[in-house]
Amino acid sequence: MEFNQQYTQKQTQKQTYVPNLVQGMEILQLNRMDLATYLNRILLGNPFIEMNINEPLTISAKDVSNNDVSAIIEQTSVYQISLYEFLQEQIYLLYKDTTLRQLIFWWMSQLDERGYVTKSLSEAEMETGASQIALLDALTLLQQLDPPGIAARTLQECLMIQTDRSDFAPNIAYLVLEEHYDDLIHKRWKKISSHYDVSLEDVKAVYEYVQGLTTAPAEAFESRSKKIPYIVPELMVELIDSNLIVKETKYKTPLLTLNTTYFNDMKAVDDKEVSAYVTAKKQEFEQLQASLIKRKKTILKVGTAIIMHQQAFFINEESPLKPLQLKDLAAIYQLSESTISRAVRDTFVQTPKGIFELRSFLSRRMQDTDQSRDDVLKIIENLIAEEDKASPLSDQKLVALLEEQRIPVSRRAIAKYRQQLQIPSSTKRKIR
Repeated sequence: MEFNQQYTQKQTQKQTYVPNLVQGMEILQLNRMDLATYLNRILLGNPFIEMNINEPLTISAKDVSNNDVSAIIEQTSVYQISLYEFLQEQIYLLYKDTTLRQLIFWWMSQLDERGYVTKSLSEAEMETGASQIALLDALTLLQQLDPPGIAARTLQECLMIQTDRSDFAPNIAYLVLEEHYDDLIHKRWKKISSHYDVSLEDVKAVYEYVQGLTTAPAEAFESRSKKIPYIVPELMVELIDSNLIVKETKYKTPLLTLNTTYFNDMKAVDDKEVSAYVTAKKQEFEQLQASLIKRKKTILKVGTAIIMHQQAFFINEESPLKPLQLKDLAAIYQLSESTISRAVRDTFVQTPKGIFELRSFLSRRMQDTDQSRDDVLKIIENLIAEEDKASPLSDQKLVALLEEQRIPVSRRAIAKYRQQLQIPSSTKRKIR
C-alpha cells in the first residue's frame, strides 16, 4: 500500500509544544473516573506530586440509592476492559515516555466506534504541530497493537494490517489487497490469477480468507461498552428565582500540588543524575497541572455556554431544545470543534430535570429552517397526539402539515422520526 509522504519542513520551535498539547487533548477526552485512574498512575511515578486530598473522588452511601449500589456491585463483578484501557496498557508497556508516545495517544483519541482513525495526516499536522513523518511513525506504532486492524484509515488498510499480522493468511493475500483490492471485492478472479500466475483456487482462497476478517476492530469492545457506566457529574445546574446557575460539583477536575519540602531537599543533592531527575519531574508536574487547569476551564466554559443557550428547556417543561451545533460554539468561543467535542463527550451535568451528558443538549438545525430536530420531533408528536384516531395522519399528511409551518421535511424523514418516537404507522394507529 502506498503512503503519500510529501513532507514539508517545520521549525523546531513548533515541535517543542507538542507534548503539552497532546497531553492536554488526552486529559480533556477522559471522563472523570478515567481521569482519576490516569492521575493515580502518574502519581505513582512522580514522588513530588500530591493530589488535593480534601476533594477525593469517592462515592458515599449518601450519594447513591440501593439500586445504584446493586448496579455498581454487579458491574464491578463482570467488569471488562475498555478499548481505551486495552490500548493504553499496551502503549505504557511497549513505548517510553517520549513525544512519539504522546502522538500515539493523540491518534488513539481520534478513533471512532469501529476503531478507525478519523483524521488525515494533514489535519493531524495542523492540530498537533508535529511533522507528518513523526505522525506517520506514531500511527504505524499504534497499528501494531491489538486488536489487529486498529487505527486503520480505510477498510483496505484495516484488512491489510490484519493480513500482515496473521500467520495463516494465504501467501499472496497481502499483495492482492494492496495491488488488486477493487478486483478482489468485485470477484475479478481471472485478472488477479493472471497477474500473479496463480490458480483461480488460490485467488478464491484469498477471498474466503478476507471474508473472515473483521471490518470493525473495535466492535468487540464497543459491545462491552453498551453496559451503562456509573455516572459522575462534573457540573451542576441550579434554578434559583428563574435564573440558571452553573457550577462545578465536588467531582470537578482535581488540581495538584508540588511537595516543595521534598522537592527542595532533593534539589539540594549534589548529583547530576538526581538533579536531572528532579528537574524532569517538576516539568512533568507543571505540564500536567497546566493540562488539568485547561480541562477545568474548558469544561466549565463550554458547559455554561450550552446550558445558558438551552435556558428555556430548564425553565419551561414544554420547551424543546434550541438548535445548537459544535460549529456554533466554536465560532462564539474561538475554540476548535474537536476541543468542544472532547469537552462534551462523557461529561455529565446534574440538573433539576436529571443527569444528562453535555452533548445531549446539542441539537441539529434542520435544513432551510431555524427549527431544531428536537422541535420537529415535538411538533410531530403533538400532531399525532391530537389526530382523529378514526382517521390518523399519514406520513404524507404530516409532511403537508409541517410545510404549512414552513418546515420542509421529506416523507422518509417523517417515517424515521416516528420510529425514534416509537410511534407506529397510521394504519396501526387507526381505531376501528
